Amino acid sequence: MHTIEKTIHLANSFVSYRKDFSENQENSQNPVMFLHGTNSDGNSSFGKIKTPFNRDRAVIIPDYAGCGNSSLPSGELTVEHLAEQVVAVINDSSDEPVDLVGFSLGAVVAAVVAATHPQLVNRLVLTAPWATNDDPYFRLMFTTWLKLENSDQALATAFGLSHVLSPEFISSLGQDTLNQICARPSEKETNKRIALGLSANIKDHLTRINKDTLIIGLSHDTLIPPYLVRAVHRYVKNSQYREVKSGHAVPLENPTEWVSVINDFLQRR
Repeated sequence: MHTIEKTIHLANSFVSYRKDFSENQENSQNPVMFLHGTNSDGNSSFGKIKTPFNRDRAVIIPDYAGCGNSSLPSGELTVEHLAEQVVAVINDSSDEPVDLVGFSLGAVVAAVVAATHPQLVNRLVLTAPWATNDDPYFRLMFTTWLKLENSDQALATAFGLSHVLSPEFISSLGQDTLNQICARPSEKETNKRIALGLSANIKDHLTRINKDTLIIGLSHDTLIPPYLVRAVHRYVKNSQYREVKSGHAVPLENPTEWVSVINDFLQRR
């Protein structure tokens, strides 16, 4: 396996990425890019699930949005600003359009990239995205999460954990593991990304997407419940909808089924 690691400096921020490809591949052959969510970096989200994709394609995993080895753009933060960070990574890492796979906030950003820079995207996979910020349940969740993140990060982590994993999976982790997870510090400036999620409204972008698109809901997700994901499906023309049995953190809770659903879609010709 060959690996390229690189940091890119934009006008008012920087991002980084890791690109893995097998020895018998061209540098940019058949690339797929994964975009992480609000409180994780690229490796912690996708490091353990990239192997099935590396068999016949390059895998590109950025850190962006201030997570991992990246920074937030200065000034007012918008989804469009994060999309520009992703565009910079695509342009630097690939000579051809990528299959773009976004998860949670990463799915929101991926949708904007596909709408505003269609020449850079081949196929699109959106897992647990949301379209607007006006749903009362959504607002309750994100407002509570943001208040906790600003006042007590351990409580914010516990609150988030209770909504990104199914009850059965949380119980299976055991109390010691749960205590360790809740004691970990959040990614830097998580509060700003939560606030961005609370303000995001990408409905107009969704109606402009003209790529083959798979939209994945997660059956046990209480952070972004399936009914919010199905609303995204209704806005994206000719999109497909699938549901995976998992809480929100599907790369952790049910990666096998999730990877299978994504691979089946991306391998169709």
